[in-house]
Amino acid sequence: MSEKIVITLVCERAADLNGVVDDSGNCTEVPGMKVIKFPCSGMIQPLMIEAALKGGAEGVIVCGCQIGDCYYREGNRMIRERLLGERPPTLKKATDRRRVLALWLAKPQRQRFISESKEFIASLSGLAAPEAK
Repeated sequence: MSEKIVITLVCERAADLNGVVDDSGNCTEVPGMKVIKFPCSGMIQPLMIEAALKGGAEGVIVCGCQIGDCYYREGNRMIRERLLGERPPTLKKATDRRRVLALWLAKPQRQRFISESKEFIASLSGLAAPEAK
């Protein structure tokens, strides 16, 4: 089996990942993690998370800036509410939420991002393999 990949969709104003993500989007501190940066986490749609999981990602991490501290006013609240099913569009009911982690971090919280990401990835290894769709 090929290497397991975790996709991270991150606000560029959240935890500062400069220096730990190479030009190809690989996180040098967390093996198997691919990082895709967005101007705001509010641009992240549940469909993107579902597509990553259907495409073979072991898990998806959504990382936005701290709630209440969004540069674009409420982008982080919007994706948070979508992930919680409180605002449309939401994740489909069939989406395995154990494979989705949401983090709300300030720029200086790089180490917390790394440690929580590693913990999440370790938890994925205890889950049964996702069913092929």
